[in-house]
Amino acid sequence: MTPFSWSSSVLVLPFLLGAGSVLLLLAYRDLSQRRLPNTWVGVYAALFLLYAWASGMGWSLLGWHTVIGLLAVALLVLLFVLGVMGGGDVKLWGALMLWAGPQGAVTALVIATLCGSLLGALGWLAQRRLQHKRKPAGAAVFRMLSASRGVPYGVGLALAGLQNLYVLAV
Repeated sequence: MTPFSWSSSVLVLPFLLGAGSVLLLLAYRDLSQRRLPNTWVGVYAALFLLYAWASGMGWSLLGWHTVIGLLAVALLVLLFVLGVMGGGDVKLWGALMLWAGPQGAVTALVIATLCGSLLGALGWLAQRRLQHKRKPAGAAVFRMLSASRGVPYGVGLALAGLQNLYVLAV
């Protein structure tokens, strides 16, 4: 892809900002309710197609982005079947990899995995804290993070997505 001119930057900026906003909403929703609404994940994926059009992305590169997204979903469906990952996480992984494409997939994978692991560890610690003290200071935050409700992996995916959007914007 060639560097953006000023006019093409103006065209893609709303799609990047929209995608970032959706990712922030998804992260909050996953933290608070452990749900990633299909509609929001779909909007995030659809914004990629609009971004691809506005940036003048060629068909070949668009195809590779699509292949990476579909491969992610195909592989992660196995984790869903095994009960290791929720369906919303699988769909968000696919949308994230659609945005990341071949050039950003490894970075997105590393960021999402590290953040997800950190959230898992924090969730375990929060759960232990709640078990030892009925009402610790900051109990609402501990309950939000508690691993007893599952790991809010969408937060790590959203952070990886935000990093990817930043790279695309600069």
